[in-house]
Amino acid sequence: MADTDNRALERPLKTWELSAYSGIAMPMAAMGMPVAVYLPRFYSEGLGLSLATVGLIFTLARIWDLITDPIMGLVIDRFESRWGRRKHWVALSIPVLMLAIWMVFMPDPEAVTPLYLAFWLLVLYVGYTMLTISHLSWGAELSTSYDARSRLFGWREIYVIAGMTIVLAIPAFLELTGSSEQGIKVASMGWFCLIGFPILVLPLLYSVPDNKSNSEPSIEWRQALGVIFKNGSMLRLLIADFSRGLGMSVSGALYIFIAATYFDLPSHASIALLFYFLSSFIAMPFWMKAAYKYGKDNALKSALAYVVIINLALIPFAEAGNVAVLWIFTISFGMAFGAPPMLLRSMMADLTDEDELTNGKKRPGLFFALLTTTDKVGAALGVGISFTILELAFGFQPGGSNSAEALDGLLLTYTIGFAVPTLVAYLALRSYPLSKEKHEAIVSELQARQI
Repeated sequence: MADTDNRALERPLKTWELSAYSGIAMPMAAMGMPVAVYLPRFYSEGLGLSLATVGLIFTLARIWDLITDPIMGLVIDRFESRWGRRKHWVALSIPVLMLAIWMVFMPDPEAVTPLYLAFWLLVLYVGYTMLTISHLSWGAELSTSYDARSRLFGWREIYVIAGMTIVLAIPAFLELTGSSEQGIKVASMGWFCLIGFPILVLPLLYSVPDNKSNSEPSIEWRQALGVIFKNGSMLRLLIADFSRGLGMSVSGALYIFIAATYFDLPSHASIALLFYFLSSFIAMPFWMKAAYKYGKDNALKSALAYVVIINLALIPFAEAGNVAVLWIFTISFGMAFGAPPMLLRSMMADLTDEDELTNGKKRPGLFFALLTTTDKVGAALGVGISFTILELAFGFQPGGSNSAEALDGLLLTYTIGFAVPTLVAYLALRSYPLSKEKHEAIVSELQARQI
């Protein structure tokens, strides 16, 4: 065998290995969820920055990832260590993230300015980029078969949802005990991440195999990107990921406003969001089985179509004080939350095999860097666009008195702002070419080359 990644001798990962690999996704998700849902509101309504300013800062910080993500992916692919291809990058990312979490989640209110928020968000995103790309590309190399990757990234997504659920349970518990101050809620989420990262990174670093590569170093970034963007399947996935990220960002940034302001049910907001993720957690095995039976692309398109219908159906039924509608919508919507990220990542991992067969290079770091870039940029634009529309087009004021027109604008921005880009994601995946059968043929040919 010529390659030490032992593709031809791959064995199924044991349950404890899947858990050790996936565990770090719990604090990653626990950090990312409040960045999208709670921090924009906290820095605008709680710390006094204007809504448009906060939206602009979050947008610019995410767009910064257009530069850092591809560079980080190329660097991670190129520079190995004696511990393997990915472990050292994971280890380096943890202290960067912990410092940034301390500054962003537990700021001194007197020190908060637009520059403060912008700087520490950039640091947070650099650490998050380093960890995410190294972790995802590591997963692409742990499993190479079509269904095994669905299983691996399904496990990872279960831990993602668990992290979101736990971190949401903290402010929900605080609300039940009568503590509703935003600063306390955000700080409690930060502490969960600060404790979780050092504990859960240890089994990943010590228990999960990470082999060095005997393949040639990755080609230069200009040539690499030129090859990638000629790949039709890659473009489809990136368009779908960007569009899905845009829609989910609108939904995430505005959900608390919808529950607390439009439905006028502020005491239900965090608890309902908690059940959103619980329903997603329960539904994940269904989406994994759908991917095994019908193919990843078909399962993904079904999930996207389902959530578009659920969101548009909210428009005629939403009304102030209607507890049943809020809860039925939230739980129904949540059932498909975990399917798109899990399936898109597994499909991207499959594309790395196609790329290796065609170009002879192992470049999962670069591939996942592009995937995280499109997701982050879509997410950033969602916050910036939705906040700007609400303030400038409808005159919506967070925490203030709003007219009926402003509230209707909030509902339409929330529902249509999610449905339209998600529908674009669905359309991008029509007639997706890389099926299970084609991928198995690719893996067989790669294995034959190593014998």
